[in-house]
Parts: sequence; C-alpha cells; structure tokens
Amino acid sequence: MGFLLLIITGLIYGAVASVILFFIDWIIGLFGTPTILEQPFIVDILQRLGLPVESFTICCVWVALFFLTSIILFQLPPIQGLFLKFKNISKPQGDLAVYLNNCWSDVCRRAGVDPDRYTLYVQHSKQINAFALGHNRVVVLMGLIDEMNECELKGILAHELSHLVHRDTTYGMTSAAMLNVYNAIIIAFELLMLIITTVYNVLRYIPFINILAVVFMAIVIFIRFIVRILHSLANFGYVLLAPFGSRIAEYRADRFAHELGLGQALASALAKLTRYGDTEGFINQLVSDHPPLRKRVAKLYELSQQG
Repeated sequence: MGFLLLIITGLIYGAVASVILFFIDWIIGLFGTPTILEQPFIVDILQRLGLPVESFTICCVWVALFFLTSIILFQLPPIQGLFLKFKNISKPQGDLAVYLNNCWSDVCRRAGVDPDRYTLYVQHSKQINAFALGHNRVVVLMGLIDEMNECELKGILAHELSHLVHRDTTYGMTSAAMLNVYNAIIIAFELLMLIITTVYNVLRYIPFINILAVVFMAIVIFIRFIVRILHSLANFGYVLLAPFGSRIAEYRADRFAHELGLGQALASALAKLTRYGDTEGFINQLVSDHPPLRKRVAKLYELSQQG
C-alpha cells in the first residue's frame, strides 16, 4: 500500500509540477529569452524513450530528474545526520543508554532481527513521542521515557520497529523529497509572478505600451488561476491519500507489536496518551496521519481477545 500511494503521489505532483514548469518556461520565452530546458541530454532521453521532443515532455523529464536527485539526497546518511543535529537529537549516554538498549534488544529479539542494525537516539524534549527515521533510526523523546514504564516503552519501540521493517519511513522520506521539489517549483513560479507584477506596475503608466502590458497581464493572471486550481487539486488529493496510507501503517505497526507479545503493553501506553487528548471529529480523523488513540486501543484489545 505504501509503495502504491508513493507512486500515486509522484504521478500527481509530478504532473502538476511539469505543467507549472511548462508555464514558467513559456512565460520566460515570451520575453525572447532562449529556453534553458531543452538540453541535448534531455532530448536524447526522450528520443531513446521514443517520446516526442516537445516543451511539455521536456518539462516532464526535468521534473523526473529533480525528483530522482532529491530522493537520492534524502536517503544519504549525512543529510539525515544534519536533521538530527538541527533537532538536537543525540545518542543516549550512561544509564539511559543501558536502559534503552536493553529494551530495544528485547524487542528485536522477539522480532528475530539484529538490534545492531538499528541506532537509538534521544531528543531532550518534554513531548511524549517517539518516531522512526530513515532506514535504521529510532528517536525517543525524554517525555515519553519519563511517562512510560519499561513494558510500555517496549510496546512503543515494537511499534516503531514495524515502521522500519516495513519501510514506512523510507516511503515517507521519498514522498517528502518529491514534495520539496514540487514546492521549489511553486516558489519559482510565484517569484516569477512577483517580478511580472512589479514590471507591469511600471509599464501600465507608459502610453501605448500599457495596452500590451494589460493584455500580457491578463494572460498571466489566467495562467496563475489555472496553476492555483491544479495546486489545490494536488494538495487535496495528497491530504486524503497520505493520511490514509499512514493510518494503515499505524494499525499494521500496532498489530506487529501484538504479534511480538507487546500488544497490551502498547495499549496501556496509548491509553495513557489519551489523557493528553485524542483526534475528534470526522474531518480531523480524515486528515490525521494517525488513527484515534481510543480506536487503536480497542483494536489491540480485540486482537488480544482473539488470542
């Protein structure tokens, strides 16, 4: 499911990004500026694929290359290391390291995986949370460690291990990489709109030229209207699809903890979290990337009753 949603996300944002890049190239071309997108290697790629060498297909190839480059960068350990430093996340030390490593070793032993394949980190925050990161990292916040007992902590660690085993975090990073490229293209388009608007505000006061400026600005406004509609549709689709896939992964991770014999421990931990609030209301549940805590606790109880 995660891979399928990733492909759908890439196609949706890739198509919209290609249209926006095409508009950017077309608008710049109206000023007599030669396109920089029609590079020989891009033309060669299209010819090898048997695709027509046209402005839009050229933009599609560029977006695909931007996506691929960003995805590779996001997978690199140094990039993930920068994120850890930025968030003040570090490896546990002393007694805390012994405690967390013992919990993690027990969880990995139950799952039949080598605990040394993964690395535990601690974030000195009072928030009650933990999350998997990248291919082999789990970050536990101090607020969670202070709130949960040992069994409950193991239940949560089992849940996070599932995200790594099933590559949920890899799909998440890949999706984030594509979204960064998409947002960069949106920013480039809005910057171009700002420049055009500034120039128009000068030219509209010059006789004769102002008529051409008004016509050109009308075309630009129409293009901007189209871009905003496409942008809204893409975001609407993502807001529905991404949380749906994430909720499926969350239920699967809960089941994974249950299969390791830590389902009730996880349920106890989640029940504690309900004291700090839960996801309420249909719309909030629809766009939330986590199912309501009470539903997860009920599902874990149901699994325990099944044996």
